[in-house]
Amino acid sequence: MANPFDDTAKTRYRNYFERRGIRAIPQYEVFSLSRATDLMVECSKEDMVGLQNTIFAHFRRINALEFKGIHDPLTAPDLNLILMRAWGFGVVDKGQQDAAAKSSSQATFLSTEEIARMPRQRTATVVCVTRPRNILDTWQDEFCFVQTDESGIYCDNAQKVPTWIIHPTELALKPTNYALLPLARGRKLEQFIELCLAQGLVEYLQLTLDIGLVSDPDVIWRKIMEVFGMELTIHEETWPYIDEFFRNVPEAMQKVPSFQEALEESERQGQRRMLLRFLHHKFGDLPNKVIQLIEKTSDAEQLDHWMDQVFDAESLAAMKFSFDDEI
Repeated sequence: MANPFDDTAKTRYRNYFERRGIRAIPQYEVFSLSRATDLMVECSKEDMVGLQNTIFAHFRRINALEFKGIHDPLTAPDLNLILMRAWGFGVVDKGQQDAAAKSSSQATFLSTEEIARMPRQRTATVVCVTRPRNILDTWQDEFCFVQTDESGIYCDNAQKVPTWIIHPTELALKPTNYALLPLARGRKLEQFIELCLAQGLVEYLQLTLDIGLVSDPDVIWRKIMEVFGMELTIHEETWPYIDEFFRNVPEAMQKVPSFQEALEESERQGQRRMLLRFLHHKFGDLPNKVIQLIEKTSDAEQLDHWMDQVFDAESLAAMKFSFDDEI
């Protein structure tokens, strides 16, 4: 199955590292039949110091970084391939890698031969949107991953190339983890979006919205609806970004049926609330069957018709609700 998460995540995280002056090569080919590493991240000693306060603090000189989306969960064969590719860094030097090196702002890089001589100076990290339960739980006798002191971060230090599995949805909401929290799902993703809006974390907000639209779109759309409804407290510095986002994105997003349906349902919900408020204000407490009828009505024209009737009706009975028995 095509997985748009792959390209989106790789592009965004390549930018994340390159903005920090760290070389990150996408689709790094090792062996012709092994597919390619999502990102090969090459760090200097200064880079590794700069990453100490991030979730990538475990990085060494050469790092394999893999992203597994919801349509591409981590399996045991996948993990074997990832480790094989990490061991194979330096075996070949593709033209793509050479071009990336020439276009980078860094002055010097390790050569292919130097990389091949440094197995102890590399790591493999797999970021999994879906928790790999078999590897972490079921097959504990076969794999040696142990949860670290941090929730959501698992490490196998028994190998010469230390291997890490990170499940973003389990991560704590703290600055160290911000770089990977955009890959969380469900309630954790909602909490992180709220945190970004409240604190003006524009860089992470953009990363979250871009990736969230392909990893957990329901949460993103719900949060967008809350922004439309002014139900979130938004940091002043994020308003220009939010305005730009709404100028550029909604038209395209509305072409997606489920998003359009969400917009329409939000409008109907507003109609229902307004109608119930007017009825309660004019006629007092409402029978449960009236409330239930209105709440289950999805016909916008019908809701508008009842709203028009409220202004002229002298009694609730005059509203012409359709029931099996009279009010």
